[in-house]
Amino acid sequence: MDPKITVFMAAYNAETYISESIKSILTQTFDDFELLIVNDGSTDRTIDIIKEFTDPRIRVLSNKKNEGLVYTRNVCLKEAKGTYIAVLDSDDIAIPDRLAQQYNFFITNPEFALCGGHGLVINHTGALVNDNRLTVPVNAEKIKMTLLFLNTFVNSTVMFKTAVLRELDGYKNFAPAEDYELFIRIADKYPVANLDKILVKYRDHEHNTSVTQSQISTLKILEIKKIQLQNLNIHGDKRMADTFYSLLKWDFNANSLTDYLSLFTNLKLANKSLKKYPERDFEKMLFDYWFQIILTRKTKMNALVFLFNKNLFKWSYLTPKQFRKTFKLSLKGFGRLSS
Repeated sequence: MDPKITVFMAAYNAETYISESIKSILTQTFDDFELLIVNDGSTDRTIDIIKEFTDPRIRVLSNKKNEGLVYTRNVCLKEAKGTYIAVLDSDDIAIPDRLAQQYNFFITNPEFALCGGHGLVINHTGALVNDNRLTVPVNAEKIKMTLLFLNTFVNSTVMFKTAVLRELDGYKNFAPAEDYELFIRIADKYPVANLDKILVKYRDHEHNTSVTQSQISTLKILEIKKIQLQNLNIHGDKRMADTFYSLLKWDFNANSLTDYLSLFTNLKLANKSLKKYPERDFEKMLFDYWFQIILTRKTKMNALVFLFNKNLFKWSYLTPKQFRKTFKLSLKGFGRLSS
């Protein structure tokens, strides 16, 4: 019989950490799985280390040359025998009950297509780093809304329905942001979730893809942002896409207040028309972004004026804490003006 879960591990020159990653799967409390390792043209000892393991649940495929993550992930999608595909990067470590937790979630919630969870951050030695947790939203609607702005999944924690990935034709050419683009497409069509559980130890080191391919990532995410705007029937220019992208980077000084106001107004009107997200929750999320942008501007003098913009402001959105912060900033601005 086919296994319930295919655990997928892409491996490229992964000799330093892959042994620990494999062990974390072989010692799972849930054992009805195959571990499908796709070696992407490694030139180090990756294959030799994999061959040291004799567990029959391990299946190894090799690309003839280094093809990259999109190709390699789609090899897995073609070859997977499991009803579900669980991703684990070759430098990360799965918590012992990770597969059991996610499998039980899918059995209980069959309408969901994707499930992830929180992660602990470790360094190259396996020690926890100071800021040691990757926390993701767990409310299903909030996950979908937040995906519009940034990735709401830790890739090494995700488990998919295999049939859904095949229906959507797998990963597209958006590496190294191919996972974010796929999550968006899945969430546009199916319910998605994050468990309020730590599922992996995520290894942060100098060879992470996010570090080595940061420039390419910027270009690909800009493409994703343009597509997101188009899917909302917003025909924005490059300036609007750049403004949209700055929210993902949490760089609120990258564009003018007018740029952000234009973006948020368009997003608000698009959602009113398409009814893609719960209206009040979505508009509150837009306002919270607006508040953070105002808070981080170099010029604070007119903070209250901007805060009360009629396109974004409602009294019910403003928390007492937010009002106090904005008022203090405005007083400081007026004080500088009068001095």
